[in-house]
Amino acid sequence: MPMNLDLNALDVPVVISDVENGIDFRVFGINQAAEREFGLPNSDVAGCLFRECFDARLAASLTERYRVCARTGKAQQFEEYIDLASGRRWFRTTISPFRDASSGAVVRIMSVSQDITLMKRLHGKLQEFAYQDPLTGLANRRGFDQAVENACDEAVYTGHGFSLAVVDLDELKAINDTHGHRVGDAVIRFVAETLTRFLRPREVAARVGGDEFYLLLREPTRDDLDRRLDRLREMVDQGLHTPSLDAPVTLSVGGASWHPGDDAHNVLSNADAQMYAEKGIRRLVRFIDQRMSSVAA
Repeated sequence: MPMNLDLNALDVPVVISDVENGIDFRVFGINQAAEREFGLPNSDVAGCLFRECFDARLAASLTERYRVCARTGKAQQFEEYIDLASGRRWFRTTISPFRDASSGAVVRIMSVSQDITLMKRLHGKLQEFAYQDPLTGLANRRGFDQAVENACDEAVYTGHGFSLAVVDLDELKAINDTHGHRVGDAVIRFVAETLTRFLRPREVAARVGGDEFYLLLREPTRDDLDRRLDRLREMVDQGLHTPSLDAPVTLSVGGASWHPGDDAHNVLSNADAQMYAEKGIRRLVRFIDQRMSSVAA
């Protein structure tokens, strides 16, 4: 038994479009929910081609998806964002074809959209928590691994390498034992801020342990990396002072360059070994200074 469906009774945006020659699409009409959601009166869009009533980006995206639907005769589902007066909103949209009873050709397409903006924002927050160190706001190990993977993929196409560095905060245990973990956390945040200022565009700093940080630097050669890390060492030697401590904060640094074909884990291991070698030298210097001070006293 035939049934007439009032689309205005539906509380989700519905758009009906006519197919013209399989390549163009003209809005037949939209329901009241679509008018409210998109801020477009039906009278302004009914009878218009997509490019006549939507912005160029949205019109091109919709046209391409609708062409696939018209060509295959199969429903399509996708996620899209629309810049509305109220701000950018995300929608999950399903488009379904209607065929002509005699020819079988797709002559009309209906789209039904669901606002998923809140879900997108929640997903973004979950990703942020998953890839971010909560104490410093830097990337965590998972976030750094993802950044390195992306840099490796990019380098394969560009032919340009990059470098990885390991930075370790000296004497964190002594700071915690003497001043407490609250001061230790403040010092860790201070180091994170220092490293962030050291970065250039498209570079990444991550906290991967209590006192250990990784850097992804866009230095393609060993010589470039050495000059860059020397600038960081100069900052340390000039004195990194934080209100939390009387003495300056010191850091140990090591690095290695990555080139296409290298194993990033091996590069990090080399950088780590250099960092520990530098830490040993700094520890020896502190020991000698302490002994000299004792003798002088």
